Amino acid sequence: MRHSASFVLVLAALLLPLAACFPSKAVKTYDKNGLHFSYLPGWMVTTDLLLRRGVKVREVMLNGPEHSLLLLFCFPEAAEVSLESFAANAAKGRADVVKKQAGGAPFTARAVTAKIAGQESPGIEQTFDLELLGQTLPHQASYYLVHVPGFKVVVGAQAAQQHLATVRPGWQKVFDTLKLEPPSETPRNSSGLKAIFVH
Repeated sequence: MRHSASFVLVLAALLLPLAACFPSKAVKTYDKNGLHFSYLPGWMVTTDLLLRRGVKVREVMLNGPEHSLLLLFCFPEAAEVSLESFAANAAKGRADVVKKQAGGAPFTARAVTAKIAGQESPGIEQTFDLELLGQTLPHQASYYLVHVPGFKVVVGAQAAQQHLATVRPGWQKVFDTLKLEPPSETPRNSSGLKAIFVH
């Protein structure tokens, strides 16, 4: 019995450094033009570009598991940004694929908060039913307004309700590690990232 216990301890001591050398799914870090965050395996940054619509707005998009999305819209600090109007415009933009709920409303909304970049940020959570390929899929989208030095960031997170438990840790990883500094250069879509414009 004593030999068996010793063998297990020796084996464990040998395997621990070996496991550390071969991480199976490592957390990745995005660090570009002053924007820093970490994200989990299964997520990918697909857009980082500058939108010119009156004010310069940087849009960063991450695609995640089960067709989930995480969007970062970085506005100059002086820009007039309303969380309510942003969320309303997002709802308007998806009106063609949303099934109206009881009473004729396309979605329901409620006030929420989330800890993002080390602060409690106010948000609006919308629930709605998407009609895709003849199927009705309940979805949830949340929008938050985050104040960081020099910037206002609108964060949008969307996923099917049935997959929320799977994708929430991915959102939270970005929320917990988000940092934004004045960029050293203008972000461009020159690194092979797909340009997707969100209205």
